[in-house]
Amino acid sequence: MRNLYRQRLLATCYLAAFSMAITSGSAALAENSLESDESTGDTGVILVTAQRRAESAQNVGISITALGGAEIQKLGSADARDIAKLVPGVILDATSGGSWNANLVIRGISQSDFSSNQESPNSIYIDDVFLSSPNAAAFTFYDLERVEVLRGPQGTLFGRASSGGLMNFIFAKPTDVLDGYAEAGYGSYNQFWAEGAVGGPITDGVRARLAGRFEKANGYYKNEALGGKDTFEKDLFGIRAQVEADLSEDLTARVSISYDKSPRHREGTYTPETWQLDALGQPIPVPANIDVYGTGPGADFAGYRRPDKDVWTNQFNSLGRLQSSRFSPTLNLEWTVGDATVTSITNYTKFKYDYIEDTDGGPFDYTNGVSAQNLDQFSQELRINGEVGDVIYTGGIYFLDVQQSAPLRYVAPALAGTDFAFSDINLVRQTSQSIAAFGQIEYQVADDLKLTVGGRWTRDRKTMNEQVLVYELGEGYFGGTGSTVYDPPLEIFNFSPETVGDLAVAKANMFSGKIAIDYKPSSDVLLYASVSRGVKGPGFNTNLSGNLPIEETPFRSEYLYAYELGSKLQLLDRKLQLNLSAFNYDYHRFQGYAYSGLQGIVGNYDGYFRGGELELAVRPGSGVNANLGVAYLRTKLRDVPTQYNGVRDQDSINAPKWTVNGSISKTFEIGMNDLTIQWSGNYVDDRYASLDNNAATYLKGSFIHNARISYNIDAADLEIAVFVNNISDTARQTFAYDLISSQGNRIVSYDRPRWFGGSIRKSF
Repeated sequence: MRNLYRQRLLATCYLAAFSMAITSGSAALAENSLESDESTGDTGVILVTAQRRAESAQNVGISITALGGAEIQKLGSADARDIAKLVPGVILDATSGGSWNANLVIRGISQSDFSSNQESPNSIYIDDVFLSSPNAAAFTFYDLERVEVLRGPQGTLFGRASSGGLMNFIFAKPTDVLDGYAEAGYGSYNQFWAEGAVGGPITDGVRARLAGRFEKANGYYKNEALGGKDTFEKDLFGIRAQVEADLSEDLTARVSISYDKSPRHREGTYTPETWQLDALGQPIPVPANIDVYGTGPGADFAGYRRPDKDVWTNQFNSLGRLQSSRFSPTLNLEWTVGDATVTSITNYTKFKYDYIEDTDGGPFDYTNGVSAQNLDQFSQELRINGEVGDVIYTGGIYFLDVQQSAPLRYVAPALAGTDFAFSDINLVRQTSQSIAAFGQIEYQVADDLKLTVGGRWTRDRKTMNEQVLVYELGEGYFGGTGSTVYDPPLEIFNFSPETVGDLAVAKANMFSGKIAIDYKPSSDVLLYASVSRGVKGPGFNTNLSGNLPIEETPFRSEYLYAYELGSKLQLLDRKLQLNLSAFNYDYHRFQGYAYSGLQGIVGNYDGYFRGGELELAVRPGSGVNANLGVAYLRTKLRDVPTQYNGVRDQDSINAPKWTVNGSISKTFEIGMNDLTIQWSGNYVDDRYASLDNNAATYLKGSFIHNARISYNIDAADLEIAVFVNNISDTARQTFAYDLISSQGNRIVSYDRPRWFGGSIRKSF
């Protein structure tokens, strides 16, 4: 398989180069994103490539939050999950509490199934390359140029699984100027990191850049069990090398190779809370003095109740481990002739992880879960951008091939030999192929009016192979008494083209597109309206419990019609920037996930998502900068089967009514140097972690805020900074699983606790 991908990579590179040699088209796409806007006199304008060409974010009729690398660095962020806290209407949290299985939510649209073979409806791109595995989404970044967060369907120009929106992380590229930086820092829990980059010319027409980061930290989740080890450690390193060459006056090639690795370290547990069903069959917490399950006052099935301490202190097994790696070479070719630019992006990504967690979150070896993924991804995009008279056009083709094995295992050691013994493994292998053709035209109807029309045709094909093998099974699991150990293991489920035929092959021809009108009566005002169609392909459930009906294994593709209005205003001599958007999504066959007991399942539901965002930036001068983001959301999915309340309408998953973020900074000049004091905060409202919407999956709203002080010695290009994150030590819940029927509890994931630290950064 590895040789096959190497052959595809080489063959596609040659094909892309040959295609450009016979293609003509438009002017080159600018790559630097933080420049001056000469037409308006603005400085520090963030240019974005949301429409696959460089333009000011304030001139694009899309709800965009664009963050420059310098701005992110000043906020002390180096984790993809921190970016979401700066953007209204966006959440990126791992369902495990650590870095495994990050769930990107945009405007309440998400896919929270923790099975590794699933794709999110909101894409993450790294330098315009789609990241297919959610387990790779909670990454640590370095040498970042900017992040673009696009809300709303992006199915025309980005396409892949972008029905809700996307985040595009764009890293610094080689330039003709020698520059770089070096940074080192130390923080709570013995955290240490070192990061740096250097780039510049090698010879005439050849440039290079090398960047990397190393980080380690002790676990912040304290284990008070005898001999227990703390968990949620940090251990990672990464390196990225780029070489860019002008092969001719019109042809530029850039080769980028990145390798990120997180060696085996401690992760994987939850905070357990003992729960029961009341007289009406509804979930409620168990009081500390009540023995519900005959295992002790306030105890769950395993006889455990967590000590009454902070949520990051517990007694649990020390078996949780995670290791992962991502290797990703990319060839980017750009050829310019006349009024056209042809871009080819060829990528191969190899991603692997192995993970085990203490599923019950207690000191007894009651249950644990194991998962892994070995993924090979190959993608090729060939795109042309151009301008003819009053028309700007974009068109291209896209190919994606993903081959993966993603086994899951669930083990209940404490139940061995009992009526409820259970130990199985799911051997999951899934292949995905997608090919798409897309095009968009922007027509300048008048000086102040632009019409945009675009569409994308996508052909998806997925094939699923899954076998569930049982090593031990108590007859109480299906009824009866006793337990049986199977050696060799017993196959109780086989889902493959050989056993179920076409049911194991999901095919879909999908169309996504957009019609938009931009009205710009002045250089400081943009009004826009759009109608978009977003899509996401079909897929397959994994059978963790072993008793999922075969007919419920596949789920259908989803689509939505998105209606949006917005405005982008620059006021008070451009000292104030106000962006507003309002949307209404008519959703069909939404791929919603509900989790109960051992089995979670994705089903298709119709419904709506409605709301809007406000973003305010104030630059009054005198070294003061302030930002505010507010998002409002209402969702409803119809006819959802629930565990406790029959079939009813439910809110979507991780869909808070309100999210609010903000920051304010003040810079003081001290001689030739300056001192900056900065505060930032983020509020996420109440929400549910499952379509079941029951009390055991309820996540309470919370507010987290941070502060940072930096001192800049201008003559030496040196910054010294100290920070505290989560000042109030708020216990933010990020996910919850209802395990009342299998463990007598619910288990909850939490964001990180209060964190102090400092850093020193030298730029040149």
